[in-house]
Amino acid sequence: MKNFFKRLLSVLLSLLFHWYWSIPAWILLALHFIIGIPIWCFFAALAAWIIGVIVFMRVVGWLTYMGNKKEQENKNKNPYSVNNERSADHDIRQVHK
Repeated sequence: MKNFFKRLLSVLLSLLFHWYWSIPAWILLALHFIIGIPIWCFFAALAAWIIGVIVFMRVVGWLTYMGNKKEQENKNKNPYSVNNERSADHDIRQVHK
């Protein structure tokens, strides 16, 4: 239940931060009262705003998760590598002697 409230708070804050995405819905509400377009247009735009913000949050969360994965270290399969433990500085010193 605690996790649910954290997610709800996160969605509400995200809706607050992305309030400008709801401007088309408010314009449609004003047009409903001015020229009489159907009210369902306002609710459809409002639902699109809320769904859009939730999808945006999910995509950003997924990208953050994918960026934090540790890369798998691959074994060096190069047959020309003589000694993998030596550092590049050690090799340079050997060449310049």
